Amino acid sequence: MKKKRNYIARYLLLVLPLMFINLNAQEEVDPLETARLAKSAAEKAQAEAEAATEAAIQSAATKAASQARENAVQARKDAEAKKIADAEAAEAKRLADAEAVEEAELDALAKAAGDEARKKIAQELGLEIEDEPETATEEVEVAEEVEVAEEVEVAEEVEELAVKEELGFSVGVAPSIGLVKGATFTNVPMGVTLVITTPYGFKLGPLDFTISAAFGGYQGEFEEEAFNPSIMGVGGNLTLANFVFAEGHAGIVGEGPGIRGFAGVSLEYLMKKGLGLPVNILVGGEGFISKDMAGVGNSSGWGGLGVRLDYDF
Repeated sequence: MKKKRNYIARYLLLVLPLMFINLNAQEEVDPLETARLAKSAAEKAQAEAEAATEAAIQSAATKAASQARENAVQARKDAEAKKIADAEAAEAKRLADAEAVEEAELDALAKAAGDEARKKIAQELGLEIEDEPETATEEVEVAEEVEVAEEVEVAEEVEELAVKEELGFSVGVAPSIGLVKGATFTNVPMGVTLVITTPYGFKLGPLDFTISAAFGGYQGEFEEEAFNPSIMGVGGNLTLANFVFAEGHAGIVGEGPGIRGFAGVSLEYLMKKGLGLPVNILVGGEGFISKDMAGVGNSSGWGGLGVRLDYDF
């Protein structure tokens, strides 16, 4: 019996510490588990909040896009409706004007018939009546003459405006591709000339002479040293049938007096009459000659192919 009690006491001494350790560990694990669960719940809530925010943004964007599309469709419908309304108003005005003219003609014819009947009745009764200063037919003819005169006047005004537009200033830019050169240059100069054409000029038989001015700058080279001559001159151009032209300017070329020449064909008829553009293209040969190109008394020059684009004001 004593043995048995000792065995139980030993068992209790072994089990009780183990139970205490287990309970102590359980108490330590529970807060950690709680914290992990709380963190998981927070992350889940954050993910749900982000998803809800994204859904709200997407919904707002979709709604805005739909509203913008509806507005664009409505604006297009309004524009079409306005166009139709304007066309209907113009047609109504045309019909009203035509009806007014027709009514005036009918009134004139009715008046003429009434006057003729009055004359016949007066003749049958032996009465004398004074003639009307104008018959209805004459009134119609006068109205037609006035209408024709107004149309001619409008046509003359339109033609005058067109002539004024054609007589305006123009500015042209003419890049040049050098082909030949004088001894002053190792390489052929290349550059651009600006030509200002005025509305002033006169006729020389079949030719039209117009006053213009030219300014330009070119880059050249002599024995690997840069030499950049500039030009500045006043002159004019001669044009035949708006197709063939010759242009010349006298002034300063390089460091001394000189001339610039440009001649070729004009595409004015194609650009303005055919395509209805306010520009013109001229293609031809361009040359420059100076009595003192480099400032040392040397005469020289260069030439090449020129293409100019003119814009009318």
